[in-house]
Amino acid sequence: MKILRYFQALLLCFIITLTSCYTPTSPDIFGVHISCHFNGSYDDYMWIFQVWVDHPIQLQDVREVEVFLYNAYGEMSYFSLRPDGKYLWNDIAIEQNTNLTCGRWYDVDVLATDYYGSTDNLQSYYQ
Repeated sequence: MKILRYFQALLLCFIITLTSCYTPTSPDIFGVHISCHFNGSYDDYMWIFQVWVDHPIQLQDVREVEVFLYNAYGEMSYFSLRPDGKYLWNDIAIEQNTNLTCGRWYDVDVLATDYYGSTDNLQSYYQ
């Protein structure tokens, strides 16, 4: 009978371990690069946004990466990035299609969100 009780206790511990709740952990932004360069073929400046994001559970759990830029007057520009490679999310914008001006100072907020609603944000600047 003692062996049966130990077996039941072991089985119960095993079942509890398998059915325990998943506690999500947030994405991890580990690199940001924002640059502006003149592109002669468009006769305009191009903005390049690159963000490197990891996720401690599965990399595919990262759902969205967004970049918000604020100028000195409080005007905001928003860019939703696309995945491009293992960790890289990026976007390219022609300046005439934005309210950005190459060479100006901007506060930058980067927000990464996963499918569980957990987020990571990073604040930086562009000059």
